[in-house]
Amino acid sequence: MNVKDRIVNKLFKKNKYLRVDKFINECLHEKNSYYKINNPIGKNHDFITAPEISQMFGEIIGLYIIDYWIKKIKSHFNLIELGPGNGTLLKDIIRVSKINPNFLNYSNITLIDKNYNLIKIQKEALNSLKINKIKWAKEFSLSSTLPSIIYSNEFFDCFSIRQFYKKKHWLEKYVSYHSSENRFSFIDKKIINIKLLKKLEKFERNGVAEISKERGEVFNKLCKHISNNKGIIITIDYGYDQSLNNFSLQSIFKHKKTHLFDNIGKQDITSLVNFDELKGIAKLNNLKIDIYCSQKDFLISNGINDRKKILKKNSPLQKQKKIEEEYKRLIGEKQMGNFKVLVVSTK
Repeated sequence: MNVKDRIVNKLFKKNKYLRVDKFINECLHEKNSYYKINNPIGKNHDFITAPEISQMFGEIIGLYIIDYWIKKIKSHFNLIELGPGNGTLLKDIIRVSKINPNFLNYSNITLIDKNYNLIKIQKEALNSLKINKIKWAKEFSLSSTLPSIIYSNEFFDCFSIRQFYKKKHWLEKYVSYHSSENRFSFIDKKIINIKLLKKLEKFERNGVAEISKERGEVFNKLCKHISNNKGIIITIDYGYDQSLNNFSLQSIFKHKKTHLFDNIGKQDITSLVNFDELKGIAKLNNLKIDIYCSQKDFLISNGINDRKKILKKNSPLQKQKKIEEEYKRLIGEKQMGNFKVLVVSTK
């Protein structure tokens, strides 16, 4: 049964309406859904991520991680990637780790992914490196008390969200299904829950809110782990640090924006990450904010300009142009340069 039919049969027979977050979750994370079986990353798929654009991205992340390990850990540790995609970022990190072989020797590597097809691609990509100690897990659940370096790129944007806006009253967006016309549509329902209304008070000024319970729970779990066992979390995603002015939910299919109700179960659905919320969770877990800045500022301050010069040196003119184009995509403010980078660590 395809995702659309499952949603109709499983959910709309029981409930007349479906909350937006539950609809998204069915599309992305349940059986046969988008993140379970599709390969979304690449020029011939739905979207492309920074590690796929240029090796410079992964190299800068790798150097930052290795520098932290040398200064703060320098012993056995857990290296954990959330949502490793095609495995490209880890490959780049492993390649630059040659500057300090002990880094890899002391690492226990775990990749967190639920997508069966992507796990196959990751294993094929990493097999050539002949590293036998890489493990895979569907969820973050670590009993190890070793220090951890946890990193992710475009991971937290894929969690489902609830959408709220205020006119005279606070309203929540729901999805409705019209069986006679075989189509979905949005409807709004007035909020009467006192606890939820209290939570929405901080969004009064803009009158728009997107809330992801799962996103906060996962980040809190990561923070608790390193708070108890020492380490660092590096999160890179597109997001905001103040209230939203408009809803940010979007769907992408073959690199083009689509409607949420198109290609159900076959397209990417994302939303902007509330980095104020993530920083707040980190502080509640007694962690310090090492860095919060744009991807542009992070990459430049950590040496991407020098790396670009080295790569361009003695390269053919066509290759130099390609490196420059990749660089601009990574740091351009109208491209990926305005992504946010959050680094939190134990005090």
